Formats: sequence, structure tokens, C-alpha cells
Amino acid sequence: MSLEKIASRYEKLTVQFSEQRYNQMAGLSYDRGMMKKLSDQLIEVSLEFLGNFVEPRSMYLTSIATVADAEKLETELDLHDQRMEKISTEKYRIAGRRVNWGNWRQFNSGTDDYMKRKEVFDDFIAKAPDIAFLVEKRMGISEDVYEKYDLTPLDSYLEFEGIRYDELRDLLIRLGDGAKDTFLAAAAHFAPEVLGKKKMEYYDDYYTWRGHIYEPLNKYFEKIDALDEVKRFLVTFGFNPSKIMVDAEDREKKSPSAFCYGIQIPNDVRVCFRKVSPFADFGSVFHEFGHGIHGICANPDDPVWKRYVVPRSVAETFSILIESMLDTPLFLKQELKLSDRVINEIIDRRRFMELAFLTFYAANGIMKMEFWKKGYSIEEAAKRWQELTKRFFIEVPGNYWLLHHVMPSYDMYSPSYVIASIRVAAVRERLRQDYGEVWWKDSDAGNFVKGLAETRGEFDVKAWKLDAESYLKEARSLSFL
Repeated sequence: MSLEKIASRYEKLTVQFSEQRYNQMAGLSYDRGMMKKLSDQLIEVSLEFLGNFVEPRSMYLTSIATVADAEKLETELDLHDQRMEKISTEKYRIAGRRVNWGNWRQFNSGTDDYMKRKEVFDDFIAKAPDIAFLVEKRMGISEDVYEKYDLTPLDSYLEFEGIRYDELRDLLIRLGDGAKDTFLAAAAHFAPEVLGKKKMEYYDDYYTWRGHIYEPLNKYFEKIDALDEVKRFLVTFGFNPSKIMVDAEDREKKSPSAFCYGIQIPNDVRVCFRKVSPFADFGSVFHEFGHGIHGICANPDDPVWKRYVVPRSVAETFSILIESMLDTPLFLKQELKLSDRVINEIIDRRRFMELAFLTFYAANGIMKMEFWKKGYSIEEAAKRWQELTKRFFIEVPGNYWLLHHVMPSYDMYSPSYVIASIRVAAVRERLRQDYGEVWWKDSDAGNFVKGLAETRGEFDVKAWKLDAESYLKEARSLSFL
């Protein structure tokens, strides 16, 4: 079979499989049997490519990943179902439903009683070992598949990102260490108001902060619809957001994290989210619509590997770029009509969350890198993650990593958010220099971003300097410190 026919077959199967995966994550009915059948067919077409071609290199690496993903499908489906079932409690309910892994963040966001949050956190941490065997099995399958090609998931990840192991590890350490002191000082400042107690403790995780830190801002956003605003912004910027389908329904088995799926790129791109609170929803919606425009900007005539095979940090670049409008004072003032006082409060709180993100994802990223480099067991990974949390922010029970929405469900992803965030700072500076302070109103700026988005798998990952110091300087600039 020719390269073109293999690629066409690969896309057809990927579209069908993605539809089922989307339904699963959206809490809709999905056909597990069909997913297994499609994954078997994806193995066949990927093995045919691997048996006959070594180029394009991106297609070679993604074919290995596809084989690994297909072979661990049953395990991942079990992990998804078991997290919902076993990581749950009958004692507390939200909207009439028991609190479980899927609505845990909503529960944390909706309660001001920190002892209830602690109780649920401790209960879920205690139950995390019940799903550990599935995470271990999942990671083991990936390791075995990559080993056949003299690679590890980490090797493939670093190649896609165009960065060396030591370079990435040093970057994460520099950012985590550089953010820690300011984060802890700011956490002490916010704790009485946000957490209802004198200080942050181990159960006050990144998502607890994110669910509560913006509560004082909600009153300014209750009458502003996030979907309307992001669409209005994107139209001004020269995009057509109507091409992106949106699902905002609240379903029991729906993922707790907002997400965007490119089912068939660029023609079927979907955003899915659950409402948590007015301002936090703005962040989620702007972020996921960034993924959305990245998908719809693909050139339909480009080859499959360019449209579908995208480095993780590139996938996050456009989402973080669009979300960063909420860090842009002129945008908040001119487009959302907010006062200087409110804008200053937004910037302070979002910068605080940026510091929380840097410390949290430094631990996440380094642990997963070491996981593959040093061959950790699940228990060793938990121990190491706990050590890293102690170094970068506050010591957290190690089994928490099993409950994270990214860490146990991907071979490598966590460092991508950090790389993308620093890259976005460089992109925004270019936009400001070339198109002025209100660059989002300049059609040429929109065309520039469209051009970057269209490159997809051919995005130049080395074109933008990863300036950690400038990034940290801005993140640490809080008005109250």
C-alpha cells in the first residue's frame, strides 16, 4: 500500500475512533466494542507504515504511539470507568449526585468548608491505590511497544519538542524553584480569604485554588457570557468560531476538565466543558477555543501527518495564547468594560495561579521524565512526586498523581504546558511589537496567528526563545508583595 493510501486509511480510522473517545469523555454513550475494533485496525495500518517507511519521521513516531494507544485501549477504558466508580463517596453529593472523580473539582469549588474538602481529599487519596494496577499496566504497555523500536515514550516526546532531556529538566527546575517563594508568600496572603483558614495545607491543591481564587471576581462576570465573549473576540481577530461545536451540558460521567477534540481536522472540531464558576469558566472557554481555532486553521489539503501529528507543546500554544487575553489589561478594559481596580485584581489572581501552575507542573513534569528515564514503579513514582512537591510548593501525598487528569492518562504531557506558556510570552511580545498594544484588533495580527496555527505538525518549535527569567519576572509581579 502506498504512503498516501496508508495515511488516508489512518485518518478514516482515527476520525471514527475519535468520535467514540469524544463521547466517552463527554459522558455520552459510546461503543466499547467498536472502539476495540477500530483500535485493532489502527494497529494494522500503523504496523504497515512501520514495516515499509521510516519517513516522514513524525508519522513514524506517531505510528508507534498509535500501536501503543491501541494496545492499551482496554486498560484505559477500565481506568476511566474505575476512576469514576472507585474514586467516589456516598457521604457528599453535588447536584444530587455522589461526589466522584468526575465532579470533584466542582465539589471543591462549591464548598467553603475546608474540613469537608480535606475529608474527601483524604478519602480519595486512600482509594487511589485501587486504580494503581491499571496505571501500571497502562504505562507498561507503552514501554513494551516503544522498546520494540529502541525508543521510550520520553525519547519520542523530546524529539517532537526539539529539546534535550537535561535542557528540559533544568528549565522545569529553574521555573519551579524561581516561582516557589513568591507562590508561598502569595498563598499565605490569600489563604484566609480563599481557603477560610490561616495557611495552605496539602489538600489545598492547584485545582482547589483555581476553583476559589476567582470567587470575588464572579460578580463581575455573572452577566457576561463566556461563549459570547470568546466568539466576539475571535471574530474581531479574524477567525470563524462558528466552525467549532460546543457542548456545555452537565452530565454525571462527563470529564471534570474542559477539553477540545479535533475529530476530523479541520472540519469537525468540538469544545466540551462543565460550568464551575463564572470567571473560571472564562478561562476554560478561552483556553479550549484556542485549541479550536488551531484545529480549524489546518489546511484540508495538507497531508495527514501535518494536520494530525502535532507536538504537545504546540497543541497547547494556541490555547494558552487565547486564554492569555484574560491577562491583558487593555483587552479587559476595552472589550469587557472592566474598571482598573477589577483589572488589577484579575491580574494579581491570575499571576498567582501562574505561580501555582509553575510549581505544580515542575513537579509533574520532572516526575514523568524521570519515570521513563529511571524506570520507576508506581510506588517509586508516588514517592518521587511527593518529594518534588515538597521541593517546589508543599508536600502532598504521592498517590495524588494517580488522580490527576493528565499524569496517569498520558505517557508524557505535563512539561508541554510549561513550554507552551513560555513560548506564548514570546509570541505575544512579537504581536505587541509588530501590531501595537491592541494587536487583537489588527487583521494582519490575526493572519500572523492563523499562519502559525496552519503549520500544525510543521510548527518550528525552535523559533521562539524559551526565556524563563522574563517569564518568571512577570509572573512574580504581584501588587501586594
